[in-house]
Amino acid sequence: MAMVMNMIISHDEREAEKQQININHFSHRHQLEASEIHEEEKGVCSGCEHDIVGPAYLCSKPSCTFLLHDLCFDLPRRIRHHCHANHPLHLLSSPPYSDGEFTCDACRRSGHGFTYHCDTCKFDLHVECASLPEIENRKDHEHPLILMDGQDFVCYVCNEESVGKDCWMYCCLACRCGLHLGCAEK
Repeated sequence: MAMVMNMIISHDEREAEKQQININHFSHRHQLEASEIHEEEKGVCSGCEHDIVGPAYLCSKPSCTFLLHDLCFDLPRRIRHHCHANHPLHLLSSPPYSDGEFTCDACRRSGHGFTYHCDTCKFDLHVECASLPEIENRKDHEHPLILMDGQDFVCYVCNEESVGKDCWMYCCLACRCGLHLGCAEK
């Protein structure tokens, strides 16, 4: 029993030591520390710009408010996306534009944090839009829906026309209908 207890303490001590290690990340000039953000602490991820609750990395400098979700910390620096197949997309810690903002080519919303960017095409994606599944199987539709850009279908959930004319959508080629990214989240 004592041996098992020592193993548990050793494991807990190792986890605590792991969290105290300062870590470098390409997106920030200061070192980061592994941490846990609790609901009452209110933090916003500097990468995806969403609220953080749970495992995160925070800046080791007390006066710096830089935070990253653990998932944003581990994002690949380069991806290939089927909706932008001609060039790879590179993860940038901030938009490459002089106003410090980008417009996501998937959802058409602006962003100030991380972007997957193609310098050749000036193409940008939020990190969450870059990770959308290529195929969506839903209980409310009989066929698989394929993530596409530039389609002109009616959304079968909200009945709005021109679903994907200016942004990405999920579409069913068999039924010739679409699904807004926002409606897909419902």
